[in-house]
Amino acid sequence: MRQLSLLQILEHYDVPQILTAVDATGTRYLCVLYDCSEDKVYKYLGVQLSENRLQSFISGQLDLRDAYLHPEVENALYIVDVKNETLMATEMSGTQDLNENMLPEVGYFYDESDMANISTASDTYQLEVPISDRTTFSTLVNRMGWRASSLRKTVGVTATI
Repeated sequence: MRQLSLLQILEHYDVPQILTAVDATGTRYLCVLYDCSEDKVYKYLGVQLSENRLQSFISGQLDLRDAYLHPEVENALYIVDVKNETLMATEMSGTQDLNENMLPEVGYFYDESDMANISTASDTYQLEVPISDRTTFSTLVNRMGWRASSLRKTVGVTATI
């Protein structure tokens, strides 16, 4: 097993669907969600890939399924378990261990502009946060990748974020 660190979430619907990670040696992984258990352990199919191949995927030139069926090197496939923000990768013996429910659909090409349009569409919420929790709330906002237009201290008036 090896521990990974999250680099970027490429696609998110309720939970991260596609993400990139890196291990201690700097090797990059492209991971796609294939299972989620009731105890909030998320299982991803991960593949080691070079920076060039990762950029090919991000630029929409590489089919996501092909990245897993035709890895750059042998023994490059991993089961990545994510629980409580910890990513642990376990090596698979090869493509023969893959089953259909683990693999993404044929013909999925990442389109960064599609994701940009989603991120600009947003709802606006008003929250009242006690001043004692402002730092914790700001940290949560940043970790979730939310944009907050302002955090204002108000007395007796509701602030908008």
